[in-house]
Amino acid sequence: MHRVKEICIESGHWEVAQVNIGEVLIYCPADQNGLWINKTVADALNSDDAKDMRDGFRTAFFNSRGAHWVDPTGASEKELADQYRQKANDIEKAGFFRLALTLRALAEGYDREAEQNIEEHNRRDSLEETN
Repeated sequence: MHRVKEICIESGHWEVAQVNIGEVLIYCPADQNGLWINKTVADALNSDDAKDMRDGFRTAFFNSRGAHWVDPTGASEKELADQYRQKANDIEKAGFFRLALTLRALAEGYDREAEQNIEEHNRRDSLEETN
């Protein structure tokens, strides 16, 4: 990582390199001690100067869901929000506070999406009733 950073800073590509690194790191294995992510990877993502890497990590997790059917009850989004909140709690207990904030932001995004799906469904039902 240090060598990649040196090369990319020299070439002016460190910001975009961090985003790409973060996107790939969602595929790292769990830590041998049971944490859902390897602690060396978590340490790199948690670094003070790794915001772009965390952004790439968050985006890759969000995109990993792929195509899906919109549930008008928001249940699937609420479930994902709960999963990411649990990951955030686990990673925070291990001492990776910045990474925990990133995962909580992802969970909050899914909470908002759930609410939007519910509101849209209710709005459609209301329109159908008035027509």
